[in-house]
Amino acid sequence: MSAKDGKMDKFIKAVDKLTDSKGISKLGKTLNKTIDIAGNIISSTAEVTNHQIDERNKRHQFDIKLPDISGLSLDQTKDLFDSINIKYAFVKVDPDVKLVSTKVDTVLKTVPKPKTVLPAGGFVKIYYLDSEGLEQSQKILADSVHKKQVRKESTKALFDKVGQGTAAGANKVLKVSKKLVLHSKRPKKIKATIVEKPKDSNEVDK
Repeated sequence: MSAKDGKMDKFIKAVDKLTDSKGISKLGKTLNKTIDIAGNIISSTAEVTNHQIDERNKRHQFDIKLPDISGLSLDQTKDLFDSINIKYAFVKVDPDVKLVSTKVDTVLKTVPKPKTVLPAGGFVKIYYLDSEGLEQSQKILADSVHKKQVRKESTKALFDKVGQGTAAGANKVLKVSKKLVLHSKRPKKIKATIVEKPKDSNEVDK
């Protein structure tokens, strides 16, 4: 018998065992146990998952999405946050030229940003500009404008001075040029110098 035939024979015997009444019964019991175990695991997993969901819902049932309160007055903000159980602190912003047209004692921004989900008792910083900050911002702007004006006037004065100096210099050059031109047009006086021809030595002897 070849090795191949031996493997086939073993396979047939195994099939026979499974197909007899005892084998089928044993296989059925094994499958039933496996199904029961799987069912229990799935059931337990479902219970654990449901419990976790319930716990999470309990923890987050009072969570609040932070609304956009920009532009609200400080009093309105205080009433709102007190009613939804959110802790807060008002923070004055530093003066800045960008704030010269800002309405005082109103919310400029919040930290965290709007639409952030906060738990009950969460904390929010509320930034605003007071009247003193507005005055200082306006003063900063006025000083900035004044400095720009001074720089502009200084630059113009310097330009005018340089321009006048250049014009004066140009006028001088022009005058000198005119004099040179006039002089060049005058006929030059030719000084005639009579040079006596030296006498021939023979003539001297005579």
